[in-house]
Amino acid sequence: MKELSANNMSEKKEKINRWTFSYKNHFLEPIKSGLFGFAIFITILIIVKLFSYLIGSYNYFAIEITDVQLSLIGFVLLFLIRFLENFKETE
Repeated sequence: MKELSANNMSEKKEKINRWTFSYKNHFLEPIKSGLFGFAIFITILIIVKLFSYLIGSYNYFAIEITDVQLSLIGFVLLFLIRFLENFKETE
């Protein structure tokens, strides 16, 4: 009987913890993922621009503000994916 009630208590605590707000899970982890996405996008853009400069498609190599704005898409995408994982139902 005690074993059964201990299992019920652990299940209740697990359900409570699943819906508990966590600063780390809701903000820090999504921001880390977002920064990783930003880094991936900006790295790919820099490599492509550098390669096109080396083969002669462009006369100069420059990173513009539009490249940073495009890289923000990577931040937003990975941030949202990680943030919304917090609200997914587990079985």
